[in-house]
Amino acid sequence: MLVSEIFKPDNIKISLESDDKEELFEEIVNFLADSENLDNRDEILESLWERERKMTTGIAPKIAIPHTKLKGIDQTLGVMGISEAGIDYDSLDGNPVHLVMLLIGNEDKPEAHLQVLKKLATLLSNPEFYERITSCSNPNEVSETIIEFEEEI
Repeated sequence: MLVSEIFKPDNIKISLESDDKEELFEEIVNFLADSENLDNRDEILESLWERERKMTTGIAPKIAIPHTKLKGIDQTLGVMGISEAGIDYDSLDGNPVHLVMLLIGNEDKPEAHLQVLKKLATLLSNPEFYERITSCSNPNEVSETIIEFEEEI
């Protein structure tokens, strides 16, 4: 599965409103549930927090990748969000995050979830990716940028 198939324009939010991780999880899970017509918001939130208690997913400077796996998910789902102000996330480096990529994978297909995380890590290893994504002004532009970088790998 391509990252651009997960973070399609309907699943990209340019102006995240949250100030902290708790607000952020509510905001992006609600956004995902609305865009994908899901009715398991509470299950997703609980699963995200369970994963987050093991170790923060604010793993790179200015970037967080909250992720979890659930039963009954046909394919990996996600939301990409951008915050100009930054979000207090309890990141490894202690700094706010500006780019958030929520991923929900199928619990019965862990290898597919890992493949998506690996592709995302490859994209993020290019410092230009973050710069270009966070300078986009609308979801279509973000989507086009993801596709452009994916074609390079």
